[in-house]
Amino acid sequence: MSITDFSRPAPPPAAGSDTGSGTEMVAAAKRAARRAALTRRKAIAAGEFTRAREALRDHALPLCRALPERSTVAAYASMGTEPPMDGVLCLLADAGARILVPRLGPGAGDDPAWSELHGLDALHDMPRSATGGLRPREPDTRVLGAQSLAGASLVFVPAFAIDRHGIRLGRGAGWYDRALAYASPSARIIGVCWPWELTDGPLPHARHDVPVQGILTPAGLRMVG
Repeated sequence: MSITDFSRPAPPPAAGSDTGSGTEMVAAAKRAARRAALTRRKAIAAGEFTRAREALRDHALPLCRALPERSTVAAYASMGTEPPMDGVLCLLADAGARILVPRLGPGAGDDPAWSELHGLDALHDMPRSATGGLRPREPDTRVLGAQSLAGASLVFVPAFAIDRHGIRLGRGAGWYDRALAYASPSARIIGVCWPWELTDGPLPHARHDVPVQGILTPAGLRMVG
């Protein structure tokens, strides 16, 4: 399936948001989809990550060229088997963007938090979470509150899968769902995943799931709306 096969039909109605049993069904379906994605990602060869780093940067170039000078962009430091975002971060820095990345470590609190990134060298490895999960690299610049996302005109978010309606499957903790509540209505939200993680069939979702307006993969960039 090519990324250019996607169009912007009306999103399907949210499932499982009105009853406890429906919500549990959606949650179970999401867990199954995440497990399938993780299993597929384990088969990715090391060389594919290297190629993906350059490809993501090249395909993100039109987005960066369209940014006004000194725009604020929210992105993230990829981790584990996520498509590598280092090239995109370098591209944004070269474009003079003010880059925000998530802060999950000390000082972040319970609400979504961000920090400015001043180059890849400022990213530090973080210990695993209390439950043993991976945590993205973080800078040690000042922690900014959730409302700082309101100034971003472009937002990159990771995904395990994205469907043709722009519904994304995240890690399940709800961090981005809470964070994106503070995004400007005019912000362009771009989901990032591997090419095979695009799906024609609707993904399980609830009312609080925030759709993306574009999809960036190592195979290309496609705006959904």
